[in-house]
Amino acid sequence: MSHVRWGLCIVALCLACSQGNGAADSSGSGDADAMVAEAVGPFGDAVEAGGDGSGVVGVPDAAVETDADPGEVDETPGCVGEFCAAGPSFAPDPSTWGPFPIGVTTMTVDLFDHEGEPRTVRIEVWYPAVEEARDGPFETIDIYGDCPEKEKPFFEKFQGLVPPIPTQAVRDAKARPSDGPYPVILFSHGAYGVRYQSVFFTIPLASHGYVVASIDHTGNTLYDIIAYGYDMDTVLLSSLDRPYDAVVSLTAVLLRNDTPGDLLYHMMDTDQIGMSGHSFGGFLSLLMASLDPRIEVVVPMAPATGWLGVIGYPLEKVTKPVMMMCGLADKTLTPEQEMLPAYPKLHPPKAFLKFPTAGHYTFSDICQLDLLKLAEEANFGDAEDALKDGCGENNVPVAIAHPIIRQFGIGIFNYYLRNSPQSLKYFNKEAASPFSEVLEYEFDFE
Repeated sequence: MSHVRWGLCIVALCLACSQGNGAADSSGSGDADAMVAEAVGPFGDAVEAGGDGSGVVGVPDAAVETDADPGEVDETPGCVGEFCAAGPSFAPDPSTWGPFPIGVTTMTVDLFDHEGEPRTVRIEVWYPAVEEARDGPFETIDIYGDCPEKEKPFFEKFQGLVPPIPTQAVRDAKARPSDGPYPVILFSHGAYGVRYQSVFFTIPLASHGYVVASIDHTGNTLYDIIAYGYDMDTVLLSSLDRPYDAVVSLTAVLLRNDTPGDLLYHMMDTDQIGMSGHSFGGFLSLLMASLDPRIEVVVPMAPATGWLGVIGYPLEKVTKPVMMMCGLADKTLTPEQEMLPAYPKLHPPKAFLKFPTAGHYTFSDICQLDLLKLAEEANFGDAEDALKDGCGENNVPVAIAHPIIRQFGIGIFNYYLRNSPQSLKYFNKEAASPFSEVLEYEFDFE
């Protein structure tokens, strides 16, 4: 997707928002509370009332076993033997796998779009699981099998072009509340991405003691571009719908924490919530930092930022810690227009991780998926060129970039959400020194 197209998309969003709720007045910070109240209020009631099967959350009806017997006390919560998750006395290396095996489950949420029309989003939730899940059987994501039924006929002829994605998560594994509760991270994919586009980050993040919820933004997913091709109108509509997706989906996930018999019952620390996202999802992460007071810290990757102020949420008003990341070789969202001018506007504490030779998709698993042949066959339009952005021989290899992204991204989450002061060493100024050949870093925590 070209930068011009993104600009048009955000301009249209600005006009729509300014006409719809007066958000173009950057002094109108009350709009954030109003939107959260509007979304969480009525939709939250709908979620809570959905136990009869007609509601909005895909929650199992049968009782689900947990890992601890009633009244049993874990003598070393947060630890597996001598390997402990981040906490007041522990700071494991966030670039590698954490102490916990991981389960994964899929839920659906019915909500309303910006025009009040009903829509459904899918959410992938990764969570710490019991020891029996440590050796699998691990899920391999079948992209065609995961495709919604409506789009599947369009995808059928292309299914052989997309290889399955191996993971280290066990489908619907028994949960592990005895080492919790765990902070919650919301993740948002990029334009025409998919909820599992960044499993290099989301699944290891869960292994460090998090419940990670990643949203499929219906109408703007990989499946939509395969079925219908690139369409600017759907990108615009996603701009308007994504804030509702995020606020309502987060509410739906958190409600499972108080639902007896649910897989996620008593798994979450609902006062410790962060957000991350890539590209369009990075934009949403920064927006949510102002929009939703439940969000405590954000890690936007290659985010669009230029029009946040125009729609009433300028970066100067973000008061939550931010770890911004970008590739200076990004050709999809120009750093000189989107990321570099944005960082000085943020208030400390903040940090800015920059790879001089990273592209837009360095911050995802898109390069490993090798979607170029699919893009040619399925008419991805502008997105076909974008798929090369970060996947070339002149870009930093993901084998180098991804562990660094995990170290700094999970490190800041551990510091703030798991109360791990020693984790600062993984993302402070000195932490960047070993990577000076591939990384530039700004750190402002004073």
